[in-house]
Amino acid sequence: MSHYGTLAAADEYHAARGRAEWVGASEPDRAAALVRGSDYVDQRYATAGCGATFPGTRTGGRNQERAWPRTGAQDRDGNAIPPDQVPAEVERAAYEAAYRELLNPGSLSPDYVPAQQVTREKVGPIEVSYAGSQDGSGSRPVIPVIDEILAGLLFRPCGIGVRVV
Repeated sequence: MSHYGTLAAADEYHAARGRAEWVGASEPDRAAALVRGSDYVDQRYATAGCGATFPGTRTGGRNQERAWPRTGAQDRDGNAIPPDQVPAEVERAAYEAAYRELLNPGSLSPDYVPAQQVTREKVGPIEVSYAGSQDGSGSRPVIPVIDEILAGLLFRPCGIGVRVV
């Protein structure tokens, strides 16, 4: 599976939201954006660490191309997710990410060179300081709609609290 969902379902999703840029784009451009959007969802939410991550493990192991389907996964309410199923939330998140990638290719995983970051700029009497991290951790965009779509599937493995499995 090169991406989550289908191009037809993504077209329907964006048409329902009045996104003329998606609907009017070429099929190859929409398909490529859907692959990049799916890449973003996997990279952002399937990684280990203390950030919010997908539950369970890849059903097909290391050789599985995408993070989903997963074995041992359940949603926040404790409902089991079948090991051969990609949740609808993951597909919708990929559609949202794909839309942003269609509008601005590469924007979800930009290259970052700390030495090239402008932190202070002065032109005549005007001086501006820019917020941002020096280590590159702030170089990825924060997309609340994607976080909200996936919220019911994510857990924080290092957070305070108890997770009952």
